[in-house]
Amino acid sequence: MNTSVKFKDYSIIQKIGYILIIIAGAMTLAKIFNVLKANHFVEEDLPNYIFLVGGFLVLLPFITKRFKGKNTSNKATVVLLMLCTSLGALAQDYSKQINAFEQSFSEKSVTPLKEYVSAELKFDPIPVANTPAILTNIVSNLPKLNSMTILESSEGKAKVKYDFVGLGVRESHVYFDTEGKFTRIELIEDLIKQEMEAQKKMKESVQLPSPGTLGEKYQPEKVEFKAADGLSINGNLYNIEKDKPVILLCHQAGYNRIEYTDIAPKLNEMGYNCLAVDLRSGGNFAGKQNLTAERANKEGLKNQMVDAQQDIKAAIDFLAKKYNQKVIVWGSSYSSSLALLEGVTNDKVKAIIAFSPGDYFGDDAPSLSTAFAKADIPFLVTSSKEESKALTTLIGNVKLSERQLQFIPESEGFHGSRALWTGQKDAEEYWNAVISFLEAIN
Repeated sequence: MNTSVKFKDYSIIQKIGYILIIIAGAMTLAKIFNVLKANHFVEEDLPNYIFLVGGFLVLLPFITKRFKGKNTSNKATVVLLMLCTSLGALAQDYSKQINAFEQSFSEKSVTPLKEYVSAELKFDPIPVANTPAILTNIVSNLPKLNSMTILESSEGKAKVKYDFVGLGVRESHVYFDTEGKFTRIELIEDLIKQEMEAQKKMKESVQLPSPGTLGEKYQPEKVEFKAADGLSINGNLYNIEKDKPVILLCHQAGYNRIEYTDIAPKLNEMGYNCLAVDLRSGGNFAGKQNLTAERANKEGLKNQMVDAQQDIKAAIDFLAKKYNQKVIVWGSSYSSSLALLEGVTNDKVKAIIAFSPGDYFGDDAPSLSTAFAKADIPFLVTSSKEESKALTTLIGNVKLSERQLQFIPESEGFHGSRALWTGQKDAEEYWNAVISFLEAIN
């Protein structure tokens, strides 16, 4: 049988094409339901490639029929062009580059990334000469990277999803030259701009809390209690009367109990007992040591942000026993997220006040969206104006009760509880929101 007769019937080829399309569809469904093992090539690209080949095989008879009667060279040219187009689509696989980028974060080194960096790579507005130093700084100092995934890709560009501990999930583009080398990384550009804006804002803001005369009036006593893993937790207890409501005050990353030295006395004046604690994830601030963090490090205990939830639980237990009542839990930045995660399931918690909560913990903790969905106690969540959109997204379509509130400042605002410090710009609007909430729940 000659070749022309042998391939006259394309039914077998079409059947193979249909099978490939079905396989691609099955892989896509498996990806949607998280059955497919996470892998840049398999998860994001392979189903598309299989579908592309399957579709080509299904359409092949129509293409051949279209050009029937034309010379063989024309047919060959058409098929060759289609194959080149297919190969061009396959060429947009930037998984090697993204894997190298991810490996650089894992190893805290730019070495895996070097072969994929173009001489033209720069991070606006920083000159290109500073690119190597910036790359080194970024991969070395950013928090732990949980995952980096290609969402979509086209010629010279890919959209990537990043999940960093403490920074949450971000999506942005990376750009490549014809050799597949990085020419632009939006993630780093965005981080640089945020840092520059933060530094500018920091210069304009109050740097440290100022207790003032109320700080002299309400002096704390030092207390100590143990977390579930045996770590001793330190805190400053601002006690007024045992029958008054009690608030647990938790600091943001890199800070300690001193974050509340001018907030706690004001709450005392309003009629609230307060405990400001040192959490195991924190640091030296305002010239004072974080005693809990130092002890955790010395004893070799886990001290990542998410590990501090057990410290918050221990503090709630301590206060509930001491005052024989439920506790209002107040958090700042990462600790506000822990306050929400702990508070919605802890029957010793009366209400939650959360300054700048977010999904900071990656896969190490549930999303705050789950906490908002099941919260049946009063809460006040707030943030800077810039952060408010992400917070609104986390709340989602949850129908909030009368005493479940998101406060969005009229001003630009600040991150964390520092928004309330004495002399801080527009601190009054935050205080008004807090006072109104406390009055509503007591």
